[in-house]
Amino acid sequence: MLSHVPAASVLVIAPDADLRQSLAFVFEASGFIVRTCTRWPPEYAVGQFDAIILDEIGVSRELYGDGRLALLRDKIILLAGRVGPVPAIPHACLVRKPLLDALLLDLVQAMIAPRIAASR
Repeated sequence: MLSHVPAASVLVIAPDADLRQSLAFVFEASGFIVRTCTRWPPEYAVGQFDAIILDEIGVSRELYGDGRLALLRDKIILLAGRVGPVPAIPHACLVRKPLLDALLLDLVQAMIAPRIAASR
């Protein structure tokens, strides 16, 4: 008998509505449970998510030192613009914009693969 593996969950944090909706669509179409919000800190308990897609524009500079970001370091994929310095979030994966949906999807799947393997 096969055990049921719950769908992985992704939180997308992006102030730009088009980007947020586009990312939500890509992940929902791939079978993920998706929640979205516009800014950090989110209104959701962040520990419940398997991956967090965070657009750098959704975090004000003074919040980069937020201890919650450090605790989630291995779950965060930071979307950063091509111009200017990249915010420092230790251990976060960095993806430069403009981005390819397939690249981002592959990163999230690799990030959650150990959790899925452990639940089988």
